[in-house]
Amino acid sequence: MNITAELKHFLGQLELNDAEIASYLAALELGSGSASSIAKAAGLNRITGYEALKRLSSKGFVRIRAKKNDRTRYFVPVEYSDIVAKLKSKQEQIAETIKKAELLKNEFEANFSSAEDKPVVLFYEGKEGVREVLDDTLKSKLNEILSFASIESLESGFEKKFLEDYWKRRVALGISTRGIVPRTETAVKNFSTERNRTELRTLRFVSPELYRFKNEIDIYGDRVGIMSLTKGKEHGVIIKSASVADSMKAIFETLWELSEVSK
Repeated sequence: MNITAELKHFLGQLELNDAEIASYLAALELGSGSASSIAKAAGLNRITGYEALKRLSSKGFVRIRAKKNDRTRYFVPVEYSDIVAKLKSKQEQIAETIKKAELLKNEFEANFSSAEDKPVVLFYEGKEGVREVLDDTLKSKLNEILSFASIESLESGFEKKFLEDYWKRRVALGISTRGIVPRTETAVKNFSTERNRTELRTLRFVSPELYRFKNEIDIYGDRVGIMSLTKGKEHGVIIKSASVADSMKAIFETLWELSEVSK
């Protein structure tokens, strides 16, 4: 039986561990079998294989059959259609849970909103981490994002496709952005007036000699997202605090008034 890595990965996504995956695939290959025969085919010891089969039974991936006048229990893998039906059922349950969560949103926020004297700080590591921070700017229903950034840091810290997809999603949500960036040849070339208009972006420039941006800082709602894009040391921080966000907005607006209008 040719077991592909994709099939094993798929079973892993169904929340099966390695022993359970090996036991299920062995049962699938044998058609049915006792715990010892399936464990042997799976390359597991009898106890580990038996425990894995018991869990597979409770999860609905194998069924237990007994033969007349035979005390041995046989394990039969469920058919592919049963797995698909299980996934569809789970999908329906998740959809129903989301609906309930939406109905309870106001009650959750009323009871569990962060107190102003207890700001929340979230730390994210690696490239995926900084992407999560940037994605967070689109999760709240906002009209505008304020940003300190540099085109050079963006290009080195993010893949072009990811950035373009992010900008498209922001525009689709109707969220505009104002950004303060160092005036460099690359920035002027990439952020043309027409492109800025299309992507709901307004920029102002500062001297790259006076302000050398190394990180991106986004201010949105009651949050401040900080992304360090240095290769090999990527990380991000989200600060959830209305007072911190307001202070950062004040700094931004002050520098905005002192900055050079983009042309």
